[in-house]
Amino acid sequence: MVRRKGIYQIKIRNQQLICSFCQNNEFTHREVYLDRVTFNKDEKEKLTLQSFTCTSCGDIRLFQEKFRYDHSLQKHISIIEYTEVIKNEQNR
Repeated sequence: MVRRKGIYQIKIRNQQLICSFCQNNEFTHREVYLDRVTFNKDEKEKLTLQSFTCTSCGDIRLFQEKFRYDHSLQKHISIIEYTEVIKNEQNR
């Protein structure tokens, strides 16, 4: 697992990620690596999941990393956008 330090607001395909339970929009991030094995084959498929944990209630959301082709940039970019939330020391 890899963890990004900090708190983030997340957009998935340009839609703001909101916690279903508490309506919070701030999450911590962890990248999770899994091996998926099928019963019919001896092959393993490696999956990378992006895990977002709500900073308010602790609900966890998992998304598989996917890419889309951006015609204006002429390259593939992630469907997940991270914006780090900077907390003012006076607000803590």
